[in-house]
Amino acid sequence: MKKGFHWLAISWVALVLLAGPLSPLHADEAEKSEPAPAAGPMRFVGTVIAVVPASRTVVVDVPWDRDFLRIGAEVTATTTITAEGQTVSLDRLQSGDRVRLSVRRVATGNEAISVEVLQGP
Repeated sequence: MKKGFHWLAISWVALVLLAGPLSPLHADEAEKSEPAPAAGPMRFVGTVIAVVPASRTVVVDVPWDRDFLRIGAEVTATTTITAEGQTVSLDRLQSGDRVRLSVRRVATGNEAISVEVLQGP
């Protein structure tokens, strides 16, 4: 029994010593890889808490259980912003607006696909 345990222990140590140097190689590859993109756009309904025209960013609080999920998204030239069925500019959005926000994940964060004003403040 002791001989069997002894060989098992030696085998385990050898395995750890051989596999140890390989782990850092794989860790570097994992750090270099890009995050996987989301399967599709994510849609939220919430309240605008901030609009920053200088950085073309909108920040929306979305009810999440008993708390809020705060989502910031970059508004690009391809983002569609609508209110009462009409296309409007980013300047039209105000804190307190209830909106439907569609975003997609990009390498730099969230990018707004569309912002639809459902109800003003």
